Amino acid sequence: MRFLAPVAASIALSVPLAATTLPSPTAGASTTTYLCKSAAYACTLGGYGPTSASHAGWAWRFYGGTWPSYNAYGPHNCTLYVAYRLAHAGITLSWHGNGNQWAQLAGSHGALVNHTPTPGSVAQWMSGHVAYVESVSPRGVIITDDNFSGSYTTRQLLTHSTNWPSYFLHFGAPTPEKPKPAPPIATVFTITGKHA
Repeated sequence: MRFLAPVAASIALSVPLAATTLPSPTAGASTTTYLCKSAAYACTLGGYGPTSASHAGWAWRFYGGTWPSYNAYGPHNCTLYVAYRLAHAGITLSWHGNGNQWAQLAGSHGALVNHTPTPGSVAQWMSGHVAYVESVSPRGVIITDDNFSGSYTTRQLLTHSTNWPSYFLHFGAPTPEKPKPAPPIATVFTITGKHA
């Protein structure tokens, strides 16, 4: 999200925590496992940090400055982190919006938007949050994010439950190639001579 929020006591989370499993709000549903949680940038990947974020070109121009919340370690914003990771992967977006607008904006600008995660895709929740998909397995997806409201970063294992993202956004996904027609049958060659 891009709205300002108080920083509160997030500095106390500066050391990654051991994996913690939190029950889903729906009884009997799967869980989310927090593999890492940090007020610094220990849980994010791709070289993300206060200096690299502020030098991230379009990512900083759209989502930096006064938009993130700040703690002693620097700016925190889910959209800033995801934009940084896309920029780091060589993807440039010409648009920007709040986390809950990403699926609609991405789709209207040619990105593939669906319900299937792939490594490097963006997870989006209609509640207004986005995260970067690191890997996909039969168990679920590993995501990393920079959380605006708590000024901390996380690495999480998400499984299919009420916490599952609303959409997955695929930037730079190759357009399926149209199959080439088979050559006409008339082009079949017949060899009539002998070879020495």
